[in-house]
Formats: sequence, C-alpha cells, structure tokens
Amino acid sequence: MDKLGITPGLLVSQIVNFLLLVVILRLVLYKPILNMLAQRKERIAQSMKDAERASAAAQEAEQEKAKILEAARREAQEIRAQATRDAEKIAQEVRSRAESEVQDIRMRAQAEAEKLADAALADANKQIADLAILATEQLLGHELANRKEQERFVSEFLAEYKGSGA
Repeated sequence: MDKLGITPGLLVSQIVNFLLLVVILRLVLYKPILNMLAQRKERIAQSMKDAERASAAAQEAEQEKAKILEAARREAQEIRAQATRDAEKIAQEVRSRAESEVQDIRMRAQAEAEKLADAALADANKQIADLAILATEQLLGHELANRKEQERFVSEFLAEYKGSGA
C-alpha cells in the first residue's frame, strides 16, 4: 500500500477521525436538525388541521347565517301577509259599516219621505175635503149640519172619486 501512497497508520487514524467526526456531527447537528424538522412538520400539520377546522367553522357559520336569513325572510313574509290580511279585514269592516250606515240612512230617508208623503197626502185630502164641502155648500145653498155629516159626505165623495178610477 506504500506504492499507492497510503500508510496504514495514517489510514487508521483518518478512519477513526472520520468516524469521530460522524458521531460528533450526528450528536451535535444531525439529531437537533431532525428534531427541528420534526417539530416544524408537526407545526405545519397542526396549522393545516387548524386551517381545516377554521374553514369548516366558517362554512358552518355561513350555513347558519343562510338559515337565519331564510328564517328572517319567511318571518318577514309571514308578517307582511298577516298585515295584508289585517288591512283587508279592516277595510272589509269599514266597508260593511259604511254600507250599513248607508242602508240605515236610506231607510231613514225613505221612512221620512213616506212620512212626508203621507202628511202631504193627508193635508191634500183635508184640503180636498174642505174644498168639496165648500163646493157642496155652495151647490146645496146651505151649510151642512154638523161635522159628522161633513165627514160622511167627504168619505162618500172620495170613495166615489177613487172608484171612478181618477
């Protein structure tokens, strides 16, 4: 080995030095670097899990928000429908009351008109009776004896007048 330029003592000392260097590097550098890499890997894995959980929580919160919004929309729609029904009911009640009042006013007006017509007819009948009595007195040339006789005469005249179709 001398021809190759290798001395056995130097070779053994270089092998021992190399092995020592490997052991020292393994203890001083390799294990701490592996530990640091393992810790970093764990932190990254934990961050990924946290990100997934945060994403799932955000998605769940979004779904909950959508449910709440939908419930609020339905409730608002129901309130709007109820308000519409209430307004229609109130309008119907107002219309009914107005129609009832109009009907009452019509009935009172009709009753008043009938009463006035009856009063006018009674007044006209009285005036006709008075005129008939006056005309009769002038025709007969004397005054009818009493009120009963006058009324009888007028009743007969009116009965004849109605019977003749005039």
